[in-house]
Amino acid sequence: MPLRIANNIASLNTQRWLGVADGGMKKSLERLSSGYRINKAADDAAGLAISQQFRADIASFRVASRNTSEAAALLQVAEGGMDQIGNMLTRLKELATQASSANAGQSERDKIDAEGDQLLTEIDRIANSTQYGSTALLDGTFGAAMAAGTFTHSAAAVDGEGVYGNLTHTYEAAGTGQGDAIFSGNFIAALDTSMTMSGVWTFSSTVGGVLLVGNGSVTETITVATWSAATGNQTLSFANLGLTITTTSNTVDQAFTLTWAGDTSFTVKETGMTSLDVTGASAGTYTFSVGAANAVALGNGTITQTITGLTPATSNTVNFDKLGVTFTLGTTYTDNDLEDTQFVVTATGSGGNTFQIGAENNTDNRIAITVGGATKSDLGLTALDLSSAANAQAAIDLVDTAISSLTSTRGDVGAYMNRLSYAAANLSTTIENVQAAESVIRDVDMAAEMTEFTKNQILLQAGTAMLAQANMAPQQVLSLFG
Repeated sequence: MPLRIANNIASLNTQRWLGVADGGMKKSLERLSSGYRINKAADDAAGLAISQQFRADIASFRVASRNTSEAAALLQVAEGGMDQIGNMLTRLKELATQASSANAGQSERDKIDAEGDQLLTEIDRIANSTQYGSTALLDGTFGAAMAAGTFTHSAAAVDGEGVYGNLTHTYEAAGTGQGDAIFSGNFIAALDTSMTMSGVWTFSSTVGGVLLVGNGSVTETITVATWSAATGNQTLSFANLGLTITTTSNTVDQAFTLTWAGDTSFTVKETGMTSLDVTGASAGTYTFSVGAANAVALGNGTITQTITGLTPATSNTVNFDKLGVTFTLGTTYTDNDLEDTQFVVTATGSGGNTFQIGAENNTDNRIAITVGGATKSDLGLTALDLSSAANAQAAIDLVDTAISSLTSTRGDVGAYMNRLSYAAANLSTTIENVQAAESVIRDVDMAAEMTEFTKNQILLQAGTAMLAQANMAPQQVLSLFG
């Protein structure tokens, strides 16, 4: 009995090692046939996640490289149009010089002027027809700068808060009793310098029809008509303060006289915001939200960025680089003065001038290109006249200025093209390096794996032979029966 049990254990042990060798050989076969060390998440979960992100980035980098090439091609088309316009400006300079001289009579000047008019018409035709696909390049609309719209205070903001600091002021007044909700359409049209100070401004009235606004140091009183359904909206003008408010009558009590005292107020906040630059921003609505101490948060519905390290009561330059927005806050700014303030960014031109040259959604992965217009209006040639010597002499200066303007625009295009060439070279290097990094994680080492495969193959063959020997050992028990 002990002999039989021992031999059974030997068979099981041999079978287990045979299974290990078989599994190893199958895995080696899978890796050698696919070329990948990681074929499924079980092989290396972390490595799979990292390499999959690398693969996505590589695909994005390849498209970005094509975007860069197409951007360069677009600029070449634009420069081709400007080259011909430059040739025509040279010809206009010749004509202006010829018409300026006394050796040209009136008849000759008329012919010169006619040729000049045709050249101007052709300049406009080329400028308006030079396109890349359906995108106009030289009519002055490609890459026109972004412009900020009006700042407004959010209607959902805390009642009683207005905002001041190079902003348009809108707010909803707070109050109780008779004063409640009468200021449902308020607008501060202007603020005099005497009112450009932070603090709480209070509406009050102790005599019917008389309304006072003050902050404890500066006040102004006006007479207001009694509200009624017939009166409707009123415009309240505090001329000395530079404060104008448009109001609506109370929807609950349509007829009443101002008799409350100090129960409605608004807050003036001075931000001192200047130098707003949104040329790198996308079109949309931008909203300031509550930030931590010494911080400003701004979002456009997709990206929110917080700038920290601000010093209240000190001029601060704020750069939201992920949003493409910069501005300066003055010494009157205090924490959260911009809370719930919004501004709208709209394109003043056709837009479509931003090229994605990276794999991430931020301004460092995009290049914005602006191409100046090359029409006769953009070049300052609308008043060109070669019909007289005096006009022709003036035309020489006009053409010189136009040549300088066109040369500057072509110089910008050349700078963009050089920048794109560096971006393309960097993308090529990045693709190569990221692909190498992905290969290190994902691809199999063929030499090492072939060695592993050979080892497992030998172990499998040896295990098979040993299993046969282990299974034959119990037969020796028969020799005991003689």
